[in-house]
Amino acid sequence: MPQQIIVSSTPEEVRMGLVENGILQEFMVERAMSAHLVGSIFLGRVSNVVKGIQAAFIDIGLDQNAFLYLGDSKDLTEGASVMIQITKDPRGTKGPTASREITFPGHYAVLFPFSDSIGISRKITDDAERTRLRKLAEACKPDRMGLVIRTEAEGVEAGVLEADINSLVAEWNVVEARAKRAKAPAFLHRELDLSVRMVRDYFTKDVQEVIVDNRDVFQRIQALLAEMQGTEDVKLRLWDSGEDVFSGFGLGDTLASLADRRVELPSGGYLVIDHTEAMTVIDVNSGSYSGKTSLEETIMEINRQAAREITHQLRLRDIGGIIVVDFIDMHSEENRQEILSVLEESFAGDKMRPRVQDITALNLVEITRKKSRQNLEAVLFADCPVCSGSGRVQSREAIALEIKRRIRGLLKQQGSAKDIVVVAHPLEAGYLQQELLKDWNRELSCHISVEADVSLHVEAFMILDNSGS
Repeated sequence: MPQQIIVSSTPEEVRMGLVENGILQEFMVERAMSAHLVGSIFLGRVSNVVKGIQAAFIDIGLDQNAFLYLGDSKDLTEGASVMIQITKDPRGTKGPTASREITFPGHYAVLFPFSDSIGISRKITDDAERTRLRKLAEACKPDRMGLVIRTEAEGVEAGVLEADINSLVAEWNVVEARAKRAKAPAFLHRELDLSVRMVRDYFTKDVQEVIVDNRDVFQRIQALLAEMQGTEDVKLRLWDSGEDVFSGFGLGDTLASLADRRVELPSGGYLVIDHTEAMTVIDVNSGSYSGKTSLEETIMEINRQAAREITHQLRLRDIGGIIVVDFIDMHSEENRQEILSVLEESFAGDKMRPRVQDITALNLVEITRKKSRQNLEAVLFADCPVCSGSGRVQSREAIALEIKRRIRGLLKQQGSAKDIVVVAHPLEAGYLQQELLKDWNRELSCHISVEADVSLHVEAFMILDNSGS
């Protein structure tokens, strides 16, 4: 299907979108204040080794140590220097995750400096082409290094593939030279910025146009495309309108909806997406859809739409880790298997390699999706300062009952005032004045007045003695 890559770059952030048939399929953001670390290489110093979890924590010169799983490796000791590459960005209180398996990705190949094997992308299925690429890789492979030939190498000329591999080897030589001179902890190599990296990683034969709103980035992408085969017909366009490039392509509403917990389906059904510390949970609901035939077919139509939309939302919101989907109950095993097939087919273009597990008797489906960078929610949103991220605050009724309990306690004290002022957030103050104040004054045999204070937390209140005594 025809695709477009949209890149918006400012000194503060880079935004990238992959658009297919006018629909935004993927959206990524990187902020200058929270640099993307995945792919960066460090010479780290082992801070401590935790044998109980077969892991080491590596000082890389940043605020948080990197987590390195050791497995059966026993060769690291505290204070030792080790070259590592970041595989997952830091998330919340967790530091970055690292690996000792260094990789250098190009457009057509991936170089493994500490390996000695050759692999061909499984998506290349033609036996003759696999044989051709393997022979080319064997001819180009440096001694004691490994290569994986990427899907985009299918059909490329030998010289183009060789140039890509030679460029990766040159990058590694620079890193190796820096490592020999550096003293741990030291930074050795950073991946390309998001704009160039995403064009390199997401460019396929389906991409017909790349739109960029920054002239410097435009020139870098222009140079990148000139080095790649099969880009002659790709239109590279500089967006110089004063309007935001995503809004200019009619994608403003889609970006605004990224915060929505509820996602509507064409039938009238809807999804509810909730995030927990351990996983993302998605509930499928029938909503207003009642169908035109049998109950089972009505359920299936909603579940089919939900399966397709779920795969879209996971890509669009860059949700990774464990995802559990609660589909509407299906009683036929054949129907359950159909929904699994729809999920598998819809995930076909997802580079994060989702895996769909079997469906349970309760119609729950578990999905795992690779998570390397901070998900979009963590980049774009912060916990609500009112509810502290819980999504809930006390109800007006609950706060009112607590205020009434406090007033009762105050009135029981010997010599307590009979003229009381309650200061509360305007939402609570309005509720008290309109619904409860008259009854409270009569029931408690005192005079209670209410004042609103917008500076108070919605759950906070003050009870003041206004008698002057």
